[in-house]
Amino acid sequence: MRNILAAARWLPFIVISIASLWASAQTTQGYRDPIFDWDISWPAIANALTKMPHIVSTLMIFLLATLAVGVGRLWLAALLTFVVAIGWEIVQMPTIGNNPRLADLAPDLVGIGIGWVIVAVGTILWRRFRLASYRQNAGGA
Repeated sequence: MRNILAAARWLPFIVISIASLWASAQTTQGYRDPIFDWDISWPAIANALTKMPHIVSTLMIFLLATLAVGVGRLWLAALLTFVVAIGWEIVQMPTIGNNPRLADLAPDLVGIGIGWVIVAVGTILWRRFRLASYRQNAGGA
């Protein structure tokens, strides 16, 4: 039973990651020879940081990865999320209408960072709440 629950924790991350990769590869304009923009200049990064869908998507996938690996391994959740983000850029290479760029990884890192802070702060607050609750119940007994 424990193995089933452990596997079930991974299911949302795997399904959403695969679906997001599939969606990134879709185009209505056709396909071309693969191209990739390696520009990592400050203007390219500043432009990429305006892409809220990148930030929100990586935040959501990071939270699902955290569910899969647990709050004790946030580094692994971040790594898995970043691998998915790299996958988005790779699958966009042959699609017309998408411009895969190295700079597009910047908003993905921002989304991962926001997720990491949310989980870390939430974990700290949860532990404090549980400790305070335990002390209150132990003191009143």
